[in-house]
Amino acid sequence: MTWKQALTTFCDLYSESGLTTKWIIVGSVGSVLQHAVMTPNDLDIYVRNSEDVAQIAELLSPFHIKNKTELSYFDPEWLSSDEEPFFTQSFPSGFTWTKGKWKIHDFHVEVVQISNSVGIPDSETGEGIWEGGQHIWNLTKYVELENRLIPVVPLEIQLESNIRRGRQDRVDAILQALITHGYDKSLLSKALSNTNKEQYKDLIT
Repeated sequence: MTWKQALTTFCDLYSESGLTTKWIIVGSVGSVLQHAVMTPNDLDIYVRNSEDVAQIAELLSPFHIKNKTELSYFDPEWLSSDEEPFFTQSFPSGFTWTKGKWKIHDFHVEVVQISNSVGIPDSETGEGIWEGGQHIWNLTKYVELENRLIPVVPLEIQLESNIRRGRQDRVDAILQALITHGYDKSLLSKALSNTNKEQYKDLIT
């Protein structure tokens, strides 16, 4: 099954549920939905509040594994189960997230809420906007996929995040999509950190 089938399955379940949980697509699927050429390995869905993870986990209960896995939360093969549909994890830095993970017809789907992003710059005034941070909710973009409107983090923000990660392959793909299909110069200027603005000044001047 492809990321597109996993996403449309999620969208249809959500639409039929009557939930009003706020969610947004981040990561590679969000980039591909905005014309960037890359191959997603999983579908990353962020929600705004920690209780939203529980609601989405209930929605995705048909995809729970039956028995709780003994794998570490750090293991990429950890999956949500009937007994443990999601977990909350804190790191030494204070960074804290709540996460569930499923396979929807063999494609990995993660639902994440970040309650503490300590140490990760996220600012509209110089530090750069992070694609997992607080500003994405006010800057959501909607794209159409098979008659469904999908909320995504704009590519302008994803560019900054992938520069930080050192993912030059994704930076190149995002830049190509922005240049080919157009972009919001004002948003790009906000999204890029002062350091990265210098490198990409030709795009924002």
